[in-house]
Amino acid sequence: MADPRLSLIVPAFNCAAYIADHVARITAALEQEGWPFEVLVVCDGSTDGTAAAARRDNDPRVQVIRCEENGGKGAAIVHGLAAARGALIGWLDADLDIAPETICHAARVFERRPVDGVLGSKRHPDSRVHYPLVRRVYSIGYQQLTRALFRVGVRDTQVGAKVFRREVADTIAPLLLVKRYAFDLEFLAVSVQFGFDRFEEVPVEIGERIFGSSVNWQAVWKTLIDTAAVAYRIHIRHWYVRRFAAQHRRRLDQASPPIPSSR
Repeated sequence: MADPRLSLIVPAFNCAAYIADHVARITAALEQEGWPFEVLVVCDGSTDGTAAAARRDNDPRVQVIRCEENGGKGAAIVHGLAAARGALIGWLDADLDIAPETICHAARVFERRPVDGVLGSKRHPDSRVHYPLVRRVYSIGYQQLTRALFRVGVRDTQVGAKVFRREVADTIAPLLLVKRYAFDLEFLAVSVQFGFDRFEEVPVEIGERIFGSSVNWQAVWKTLIDTAAVAYRIHIRHWYVRRFAAQHRRRLDQASPPIPSSR
């Protein structure tokens, strides 16, 4: 099979009730683009048969990756990144809160302009968003916070529909620490640190959720803690740059032949 143009990672946790139908919707949308693709369903410690359900149609373009323990969305995406083969690599939430056509729209942008990443955004003027007031207030407040802390240059960091050039994913993924609540923000903020700052936003449509929301006050609090930790590592400790330099030194040491003894 030829290498895909797009590898789409779908992190999934205990969603056996709908994952097969949603994977079928994703593949049907990507088929319309006419280029090769792969869908990587990463089962993040699921205990309800999600992995078996995702394999229902035996589509060779769909790969199921099982993680024994629930590590969080970020950890699942990093597992998918390690297996992805595409020139473009993206991710989409399994509940299809965002329609898979958004990923198609995002991937087409790379054909027209030299960008590093294309992100679904609730703040895009063409977006149509309908969800509870408390979630809207949280979203706007978090967007203002991230704009104050980071120079990411996008209006919405948290929508679970993104596509990046492979070079960006290969460079940034080994540096990340956040496994759950602020993974998307960390990915974008660290990308900017390394010069990958050509982002573009595309509109999304969000209606009433069918399968519920993971947004609660506990999740909000943990997201804020993770966000503060990312800011500390970037602005105070310069941790990501130091980690990249250490990784680069190790690669050089491993590639360098041993110096022969002069005796």
